[in-house]
Amino acid sequence: MFNHFKLIKDLKTNFNLYDALVIFKGLYFENEKICIPSKKRTIHLRKDTKDEETFLEVFQQQIYNTPLTFIPKNIIDAGANSGLASLYFKLKFPECSIVTLEIESANTAMIRKNLDGFNDIEIKEKALYFKKAFFKVEDPFNATNSFVIKEVPEGSVFDIESTTIEAIMLEKEWDIIDILKIDIEGSEKELFDNNYINWLPKVKVIYVETHDRMIPKCSYAVMNAINKFDEFILYTTTQGTLIYYNTNLVKLPV
Repeated sequence: MFNHFKLIKDLKTNFNLYDALVIFKGLYFENEKICIPSKKRTIHLRKDTKDEETFLEVFQQQIYNTPLTFIPKNIIDAGANSGLASLYFKLKFPECSIVTLEIESANTAMIRKNLDGFNDIEIKEKALYFKKAFFKVEDPFNATNSFVIKEVPEGSVFDIESTTIEAIMLEKEWDIIDILKIDIEGSEKELFDNNYINWLPKVKVIYVETHDRMIPKCSYAVMNAINKFDEFILYTTTQGTLIYYNTNLVKLPV
C-alpha cells in the first residue's frame, strides 16, 4: 500500500492529482492504453516488454528531471525506444522541437503512437553514429530496450542506416542543441571516440547512459571526449545516466 501512495505522490510531480490517479489505475491494472485526461493524450505501453519500466524511470524516478536555467527549444532523443522520454520533454517544454532516433521498427511504431499529434517532433528510424554507415540490428538480450547495431560494408544487406549530430543540426538549421539525450546501447563509445570536436561544444546539456556491460570502456570514451572541453562539468548522475552542463552556454542552477 505504501508503494502505491508513493507512486501517486511521485506522479504528481509531473501530473495533476486526477491525472496521477488515472495513470496509477492504468499501471495497476497493466493497461496497454493509459489516459492523461488533462492533456487529452494516451500513453501506449506494451505488455511483456520494458515499456512500463521505462515509463517509471522517466515519470516516477524522473531521470531527466534536472534543474535548468533556460527553456529548451532544440532536443535530440537518440535511442528513443517507445518515445516516453520525448513525451516527458514535450509535456514539460511544450514549445520545444524534438528529433527522435530509434533503430527498431516496432519501437518506432510505438513512438508514433505515443507522440501522435505533435507537429514539431521528427521521428527518424535511424542510428546515431559518428559517420554515415549501414547496420544490422541485433537483440542480444532478448529485450525491447537493448537493441544494438553491427556495422556492415556499404552494398551489403542492412537493416538501418545512420545519421550524425552534425547532419541533424544542418537539416534542422540548429546552431545549438539544448538537450542531447543519448541511450544507444554501447554505440556511445564510437560516437564519442570520433568526429565530436565540432558538435560537442554546441550542446548545452547532455544526458548519456553508458553501457560498459555491453561495450567495454564506453564510460571512458564519453568522459575522455567531454573532458577535452573545460566548459563541461558533470552536474549529476541519475540511474546510470551521466548529466553534463556546458557552462559556456548555460548558467548552472543555484
